[in-house]
Amino acid sequence: MDTDSLSSISAINSANTRSEFVNKVKSDIFKAKNMVGLSWVKAHVGIPGNELADQQAKLAITSGEKIVIPAPYSHLKCILKNYIVNKWNEYWNSYDSTSGIRVRGSINQVSATFLIHNKFLIYFLSGHGPFPSFLHRFKFLDSPHCICGMLGNADHYIFSCSLTKEFHLIKPADEHKKAWFNNLLTNRQAVTKMEGTFRTSRDFCDTLTQERDHN
Repeated sequence: MDTDSLSSISAINSANTRSEFVNKVKSDIFKAKNMVGLSWVKAHVGIPGNELADQQAKLAITSGEKIVIPAPYSHLKCILKNYIVNKWNEYWNSYDSTSGIRVRGSINQVSATFLIHNKFLIYFLSGHGPFPSFLHRFKFLDSPHCICGMLGNADHYIFSCSLTKEFHLIKPADEHKKAWFNNLLTNRQAVTKMEGTFRTSRDFCDTLTQERDHN
């Protein structure tokens, strides 16, 4: 049997193929014992059988019968991955908590490849961290306000608190938040400033907690 498909011969020779179709072909060849052989030939060089096969393949595109061929594992995996990510995005867009709305203000959509390892970036993104406004929600502090008197949330310490001025970042306009955060992910200098800010706010919160416990 002659074929111009070198990839088909390689698939049949492979011991690691997961394709049900290829494994069926291998089984048929094995059952035929020495009655069937495979050889590779160049395409479009005038070999009658090969030219006829090409003609039949072209004819099948326009007038052949529709048949169902089992999808390979990789195709099914791709479909399931897309389905899961789509469902994840549906949940993402419908999650109307304070933190959900805040995160969506900086990130367009979920992604299987998007992952943040830096805890300080997560503090900022979620608003959950060493901030009086967050700790007050769980009654660890009596007030949501910073030592300076303003509401002590993540944005306050990053952009405006006089006590963290040396670490301040320039606050983006609302329409530029997503681009700003995307740039922040790869801006090591800015991330270092953010780390300094939140270490300082953590010290403030520790001080406020100790004062509360002593009273």
